[in-house]
Amino acid sequence: MRMVSIVLLLIVYISYIVYASPFAATWDEVDFALALDRYDLLAMQPHFPGYPYFIFGGMLVHSLVDNPAKALAIWNGLLMISATIPIYLLAKTFVKKKYTWVVTALVQSLSYVTLIVSQPMSEGSALAVLWWYVWSLQRAIHSDRLYAQLLPLWLFSVMLGIRLSYVPFGIGILYVWWKRKYRVKQLLLYSLVAIAFQFIWISAVAATEGTGFWQLALSFTTGHFTQWGGTVSTDEAPFWQRAVVLIFYNIIWTGMAKQSIWLLSCFVILLAMMWKQIAIPPLYRLLLLTYFLWALFAQNIEKPRHILPIIVIVSFFLFVSALQSPSRLRLTVVFVLLLSQTMLGMQAVKHQATQLPATYQLAYDFEQKEKPFIIFTWEETRVFEYLSVSFPHERVFSFDVFQREKAAFPHAKVYVTDHVIKGFQAQGIDVRPYIHPVRTYESSLLSDPVYGHITVYEWREGEERE
Repeated sequence: MRMVSIVLLLIVYISYIVYASPFAATWDEVDFALALDRYDLLAMQPHFPGYPYFIFGGMLVHSLVDNPAKALAIWNGLLMISATIPIYLLAKTFVKKKYTWVVTALVQSLSYVTLIVSQPMSEGSALAVLWWYVWSLQRAIHSDRLYAQLLPLWLFSVMLGIRLSYVPFGIGILYVWWKRKYRVKQLLLYSLVAIAFQFIWISAVAATEGTGFWQLALSFTTGHFTQWGGTVSTDEAPFWQRAVVLIFYNIIWTGMAKQSIWLLSCFVILLAMMWKQIAIPPLYRLLLLTYFLWALFAQNIEKPRHILPIIVIVSFFLFVSALQSPSRLRLTVVFVLLLSQTMLGMQAVKHQATQLPATYQLAYDFEQKEKPFIIFTWEETRVFEYLSVSFPHERVFSFDVFQREKAAFPHAKVYVTDHVIKGFQAQGIDVRPYIHPVRTYESSLLSDPVYGHITVYEWREGEERE
C-alpha cells in the first residue's frame, strides 16, 4: 500500500501540471488572470483584497507559461505538492510510520479537492498554506523554540494574503497561546509580531492603490455581507435549509464524495466500520467549528468550494482513525477508496482542462451569429471581456435599466441569459410572454456550480404587452 500510495501521489502531482485548467471561465477567475499582466484593484484585477501572494506566485509561473489562467492553476498545484510535507508529518504523529504515506495519499487524492486545486482560483494555494499553518500550530504547542512560536504567525499572514476568508483559522493561534499559558507581556509581543506580518502584505497592496484602497475595503466588505456575498443576511432561503445544504450537499455529497454514489458508498462503509473510534483533537475541533460557523453565516453556500478546509481536516482524521488499528477488511476499503477517488479525480481534472466551459461555449457560439444583436448577461459579460468578443454585450440587473439599454439597439435582436431572467422574476416581472429559448450551454457543474449551465433566450420586442 505504501508503494501504491506513492505512485498515486505522483499521478496527482503530474495532473496538477498537465491538466491545470487553461480557462478563466468565471468572474473571479478573470479577475485573477488579468492581474498577472496588470495589477490594479480599481479595475478588479484582481478584486479586493488583492491576494498578493497568490498573484505573485502566478506571475512567477506566468513568466514560463503564456496562459495566465493555467499559470495560476499550476501555482496552486505546486503549493499543494509542497503540502505533502506537513500532511506527512502530521500523519506521522497519529499513525504508524508504514501508514503515513497512505494517509498522505488519501488526503492529497480527494477528488473534489484536486478538481478545485486545478482551477485558477486562490482556494488551492490557500488550502496548501493551511496545511503548513496547521502543522505549525501543532509544533508550536509542543516546542519552546522562538521560531516555532513565530512560524504560525507568519504562515497565517501568508494564508490571509492568499485568501482573506480563511481568517477564522486565527483562532488556532489563540488556542496555542492559551495552551502555553503566556504572560501578558508575551501575549502583547506576539500580537505585535502577528500584526506586523499582516502589515507586510496589506501595506504593499495599499501602496499600489493609494488612498482608494481603504474605500475599496469598505465597499467590498459592505457588499459581501449585504448584497452579493451569499451570506445568511442575503439568503432568502430559511436558515434550516441553508444548514442542510451546507452539511449534506456541500460537505458530504460534493466535498467528500464529488457527487459520486460510488465514493459516497466507500465513505459510508468506512465510517460504519469505525465511527466510534473517530477522534479529533481539541485544536482541530476548534478549527472545524469556527470555520463551519463562518461558512454557515458568512460564505456563499452556492459555491461548495468554500468548505474545502472542512473537507480536508475531517477526511484526514477519518483516515487516521481508520489506520490506527486497521483490520484487513478496513485496509481493503481504504485501498479501494484510494484508488477510486484518485481515478475519479483525475477524470474530473482532465475533463475540466479539455472541455470548454459553458461561458466559453456561449461566447464562441455568439461570435458566429448573424448581427446585429446584443446579449444581456450577469457575470458572463466579464468572461466576454476577457475573451475580447466582437459582439455587444451588457451586464444588467434591473428590469428598468434593461428596458432603457435595449432601446439603444432598436434594429438588433435582443438576447438574455437565464440568470438575467431569474433576476427579473425576482423583481416581480412576468417575462414568460416575451422570451423564447434559443440554446443551452452546459459544462461541469462541479467546476462551476453557478455558470456551468446557461440558457439563452431571445427577447422578442414585438410581442411585449402594453
